[in-house]
Amino acid sequence: MRVYKLLFISFSLSFALECQNTIGTERAIGVAKQYVGEVHAINLSQNKKTGECFYRVRGQEGTALIDAKDGKLLRFYRKR
Repeated sequence: MRVYKLLFISFSLSFALECQNTIGTERAIGVAKQYVGEVHAINLSQNKKTGECFYRVRGQEGTALIDAKDGKLLRFYRKR
């Protein structure tokens, strides 16, 4: 059981170190707000294949993916 905890902690730390040079959450919310409306949640994520970091901003109108390095909109999913 301790091995699983150590693997989880090491994975979490490596993810945190790779996504350090990012824009702030306030800037990501500002960019996404025009698409999603009222913001409900924001998460910093990393693409497993490419290693790119992005913010997933969920809101009233849908979900926006914002590039964590330059703050540009990557994708928008409208809520049905």
